[in-house]
Amino acid sequence: MYALTSSLFSLAQSKPTPGNVPPVVTSETAKAGTPATYKGRQLIVGSGGGATGFSTTYFLLDDGRLFGKRSRDTVFTSIGRQKATDTKRLFMTAETRCRIKTTRFDNPGNLYKFVQWQKGKQAYKVTWGDPGKSVPTSYPAFYNSFMALIPASARLK
Repeated sequence: MYALTSSLFSLAQSKPTPGNVPPVVTSETAKAGTPATYKGRQLIVGSGGGATGFSTTYFLLDDGRLFGKRSRDTVFTSIGRQKATDTKRLFMTAETRCRIKTTRFDNPGNLYKFVQWQKGKQAYKVTWGDPGKSVPTSYPAFYNSFMALIPASARLK
């Protein structure tokens, strides 16, 4: 059992390559910590809505691990690990430049995007998409910067 858990853990930590589909995090790898059980800070970025109402969400943990999850999924997909400098920059930008802990903006439209900061039960979220409302300017730029770190081949479809 230990060998299986270790091999699943190392597989979950590997970076996707073209032709190498990112592994699914199963209950065996959950011991390493998934967004559902992680105690540290998380940046949660996603989009959804439209005719289906589905959403796609990406979770960056402050240790650099990146996960994805679609609303119809039951498990998290490990996407790999971000560089420490990129992870630190994203958290600093969300906390200082975007001021996510003090920004109150919840205006989803039919199609929406969101950025959330979370640590334990403490969470702050900004949601936008309503064409009649002006989103704080730092959020679309932050969203695009975050998504640029995820290679197109590793994005959830």
